[in-house]
Amino acid sequence: MTSMQGQETGAESVVIAGQKIYALDCLEAFKLLDGESIDHVSTSPPYNLGGFHADRKFRSYAGDFSDDIPEEDYRAFIKSVIVECYRVLKPTGSFFLNMKTRIIDGVSIPPFWILDENPFYLKQEIIWHYPSTANVDKIRFFPLFEYVFWFIKDLKAFTWNNEWAIVGNVWYISHITDRNETKVGEGDSGVQHPAPFPTQLSQAMILSTTNEGDTVLDPFLGSGTTLKVCRRYHRNGIGFEKFYKHYKDVIEQRILSDEFPQTLLEIKEGKGKKKTSKAGDEGLDRFLPRT
Repeated sequence: MTSMQGQETGAESVVIAGQKIYALDCLEAFKLLDGESIDHVSTSPPYNLGGFHADRKFRSYAGDFSDDIPEEDYRAFIKSVIVECYRVLKPTGSFFLNMKTRIIDGVSIPPFWILDENPFYLKQEIIWHYPSTANVDKIRFFPLFEYVFWFIKDLKAFTWNNEWAIVGNVWYISHITDRNETKVGEGDSGVQHPAPFPTQLSQAMILSTTNEGDTVLDPFLGSGTTLKVCRRYHRNGIGFEKFYKHYKDVIEQRILSDEFPQTLLEIKEGKGKKKTSKAGDEGLDRFLPRT
């Protein structure tokens, strides 16, 4: 069945513009994938912060998900996802995992626990630095970065487009510039994803470690950014999203969007036209290296 928006539906999946979505919990959806069938995995799991954001406003997630489970259970869940990512990833593949330091009961908890009993090799840590934050408690330095861990299975045979090396391992990317794509409707009837993934972040991870025609997986699809990038750059995207029914209009809007920023590589090389800043763009250019 195909809709006017190019959306195909099936018993187990939805296909939008060639990008496949399984409306399932990720650990259930992993069972549908063969071992060593995926070229690249990139994702950002829930924070497990109880739905409260740094501005102290509560934003409920879809369905019965509260983003608030016992910490021990949360860590076991994330580690189970990592093991499944290892199973489905090809030996030449890369796995990018975005995690941030969480502040719980006044204590900073960095995500280094994901390195314990991890089957992957850690290729590199990347710092995603953004220009502003809603967490403005004046009892500490304002948090302005998150980690991106780059994992590989084979130390020599991994896919790597080495022109990306000049970008460096500190990525200056605003986390709010394309949020207009992650909201549908207004007021109580509107839907907005609480933590959308920036397009530039997904561009950097996918374009640096895959080639056209490769298969890319995002086990926590969220607003659909990964599949948006896959559509634009001719990758075969697969996303798992337990709450797809709640976010389906947001995800479809995101995947079908033709609004793309320059990649970090294009910025570094000085290629392309500089896009006009829109409302919400916090003047990120001031952080970029001068060429």
